Amino acid sequence: MKKIVFLTGATGQMGMETVKKFMENVDEFTLRVLARESETNKKKLAPFDGKLEIIWGDLKDDEKLAEGVKDADYVLHVGALVSPFADEEPEEAMRINYGSTLSMLKSIKDFGQQDKTHFVYIGTVAMTGDRMPPIHWGRVGDPLKPSIYDYYAISKCFSERAVIESGLKYWTSIRQTGMAPVNPSSGEYPIISHQPYNNCLEWSNAEDSGNLMRNVCLDTVPDQFWRRVYNLSGGADYRQTCYTFSASLGSDLRDIYEPNWMAAGNFHGQFYTDADELQELVPFRTKSFAEVQKEYLQKMASMIEAAGPGFAMPTKEQQKAKTKEIISRPGGVLQFVADHDEERINVWFGSKEKYEAIPKSWNEIVISIPCDSPRKLDHGFDETKPAKELDIDDMQQAAKFRGGECLSRSMEKGSLYAPLKWKCAFGHEFAATPYLILFAGHWCRECDSKEWKYGEIADVNPFFAQVWKPLHKGEKNFRVKMAADVKKVETLYK
Repeated sequence: MKKIVFLTGATGQMGMETVKKFMENVDEFTLRVLARESETNKKKLAPFDGKLEIIWGDLKDDEKLAEGVKDADYVLHVGALVSPFADEEPEEAMRINYGSTLSMLKSIKDFGQQDKTHFVYIGTVAMTGDRMPPIHWGRVGDPLKPSIYDYYAISKCFSERAVIESGLKYWTSIRQTGMAPVNPSSGEYPIISHQPYNNCLEWSNAEDSGNLMRNVCLDTVPDQFWRRVYNLSGGADYRQTCYTFSASLGSDLRDIYEPNWMAAGNFHGQFYTDADELQELVPFRTKSFAEVQKEYLQKMASMIEAAGPGFAMPTKEQQKAKTKEIISRPGGVLQFVADHDEERINVWFGSKEKYEAIPKSWNEIVISIPCDSPRKLDHGFDETKPAKELDIDDMQQAAKFRGGECLSRSMEKGSLYAPLKWKCAFGHEFAATPYLILFAGHWCRECDSKEWKYGEIADVNPFFAQVWKPLHKGEKNFRVKMAADVKKVETLYK
């Protein structure tokens, strides 16, 4: 019998590539997709008419989600409300992204499919937030640190937590990195000014991500793949800074930005020490970065040629003027500088003084070449010890390194998926599995649900301090309240 696969986000960049890959295996899978009913989406899915099942609906429609999940062997939860739209509508982002995850997990259990359905959750590199040099090397298990105001990342953190703690027999969370090349329309949003020019990111491409989604449903996937979190990237040759990435696609940032038009921090991205683990378990990579680059440049050349002899490329001056206009809109760097928005200036630059100290000329700016020697953060327990040998002493050691304590006094050795009781440095008590804490980088859900107070957390949590202190030396602690209500969404699915 064919395996039933339910895919959300089918008409997005990664979703469409996933659909294409499953069309190569129509004899093996019945692909069922969720898509919002619109003329655009109907046009996108028209080429696959009769080859897949379409459920017209959205990620807030619990009945449609249940229809998709029912009898499904695999759920590929790719869909989400992403930035910048998620940042503009925090409550909607939490309802759509976190709510849809809780809804499907609940339906799987209601249908009695918790030992059958393989739940594949797509997280994001944004969950670990700002990892600028010198802390630009990362791996799964590092502290989660969604950038301030990044409600997309916050919703993804809570969703991943729910998946890990779901009790399903088969689950995985795959943290998708940036997909190259980016959608050209993304350059029309003020968020383009949020990425520092020296920001590091280990990219991937949408075609390979779609390939992975198909491949995780194959019978060749080993059992040890499941109940783990992974970083997804294209590999070592996809490691780029913001500056080198733009240059590789034919654009010198220095021609279209002034040095103080780009944020100094509070974005996301890193190079990975562990992304090859996913490739080893479920091979999916087919393209080098050079191939992606070549295809993009050829496509741009074809578009220019098709525009005809009368088409004139914008000059550098025109491009720069356009950039200034975009990032002067609400949400752009120049907008909150012009408004003397101290809170946002602190978030993206550290302080008004630090912003004003940025050199006015690119000749005074160092375009960095990040260290190529991988560096691993301390996870607070003996990682040379086999996972099956970890015991309550290891839990207490890990909790202490996080500024808290493990309140449980015993555990079955090596039992990573049975909840224990913990307490953070601020006195919040919570239940969580050892895997969630030691191997996925999560900690106190209460501290993560109401406001960003990263400086205060770093003062009492040595684990978290590793990803905050190096980037915020000499800065005063501050808090930013969250506009999204996590518990409001959770009450819908209790």
